[in-house]
Amino acid sequence: MKRSIAGWVAALCLLSLAGWSQTPAWALAFSAQSFQQLADADSTAAIAPGTRITVANWQHYRRFMPVWMQAAFSGEYGARVGASPQFAIVVEPTVHYPLPQKFVEDTEKYAGQTKLVALPDGGFTWSGYVAGLPFPNPTEPHLGVKILYNTWAKFLPWAVHFRSDGALVDRFGNRSFQRVDAGWYRTSHISYPGIAPDFTFASGVLYTTRFMVDFPEQSKYTTEMTLQTDDPTRLQEVYVFLPSIRRSLRLSSAAHCAPVLGTDYVQDDNSWLPSNYQAAFLGEKKLLQIVPDPDPKKGYTMANWIGMTNDGHWDDFPGWPKAASGAAHWMLRNFYVLDLTWLPAKGAYCFSHRIYYIDADSWMNVMNESYDRDGKLWKLLWNGFPPLPYRGQRTMVYGTSISTMGIDFQNTHASTAISSPPTFEDDVPIQYRNMAVVTSPSGLAQIMK
Repeated sequence: MKRSIAGWVAALCLLSLAGWSQTPAWALAFSAQSFQQLADADSTAAIAPGTRITVANWQHYRRFMPVWMQAAFSGEYGARVGASPQFAIVVEPTVHYPLPQKFVEDTEKYAGQTKLVALPDGGFTWSGYVAGLPFPNPTEPHLGVKILYNTWAKFLPWAVHFRSDGALVDRFGNRSFQRVDAGWYRTSHISYPGIAPDFTFASGVLYTTRFMVDFPEQSKYTTEMTLQTDDPTRLQEVYVFLPSIRRSLRLSSAAHCAPVLGTDYVQDDNSWLPSNYQAAFLGEKKLLQIVPDPDPKKGYTMANWIGMTNDGHWDDFPGWPKAASGAAHWMLRNFYVLDLTWLPAKGAYCFSHRIYYIDADSWMNVMNESYDRDGKLWKLLWNGFPPLPYRGQRTMVYGTSISTMGIDFQNTHASTAISSPPTFEDDVPIQYRNMAVVTSPSGLAQIMK
């Protein structure tokens, strides 16, 4: 989803970029044909390693570009890829990163136990899920729904901790920065050697996210916590700790389209429920995507990403990796592409279509296009996950994206951040490792003690 989707929330940063144009009158409209024209994963079509893609030749490679990327290269939006060399895509060989061994073993052990259960409103819930992927070899019927549940249950360690640095710029060019201390916690359906799939204190909570502002000083200790249960029909629990009154408040999680903390993200970007959508499978496609470099001097360095430092590029496409920096590696990767539409029985909704680009290796939703009620391209959420060492292998870990970026194509804003190297499980700092405390609302009371 982000860094995962909650990593975007963790960034707490809004870029309202000076110099951007208004939405073009022709604003790109949703069309299933746009996705049918993308390169199929099993086709022989490819891009040779070493190929350099720029605004001058991108049309030759558009079938390997997700729709949002085609819009960015078109130059018709204020959010656009520039002609300078730093925007060039230099294609590298594709590298595959396997899922963690215990997660694979659990997938094999519990294969066939998870079932889809139809709901009266047209959606689906699940039953029988224990650990691993719920549908390791998804097929029809309801292929799109099975893929959606796979990405909802993707691999997540029982504890992940990192810091996120976000740049904040208003439309007048005023700049400030924020740092957020972030934690992800898997509390049930866990794949980890030597421990049971569920912590006894979890009470049906699938995972918890915890984000605390560390900078600027006037906002320090403000903390948001979200508890996502493993019941996909049950609303999330959302809490915020306010240092000014030294206590926490429970917030409404029913406002799916409400902006999150002044950013371009809405509540459904932070934590979404698969039972709320119809999911149409648009195909498995071969598309360009970044894999950030985990070298601290490359991927984790803010100056290597456009718009993340005071370098005069606020009118370009923020969050794009600079070509010569080595911050990220561009490669063709296979994606399951889903078209999510809101169930009419759920009432009104802000988006007519949400396109999930789900990485076929990791089952993570790394790119997400949203279209407004008139079917026009509106927002993009884009994450870059690096391959990280985890229990003796290199893999992509949810909640640890180096780059997290959101673009509002229609209103010319962006929200973007770069994270620090994360720690996992037993290596997480001890103050963030007491699971029964850091994943409970009552634990928020200990923040300023």
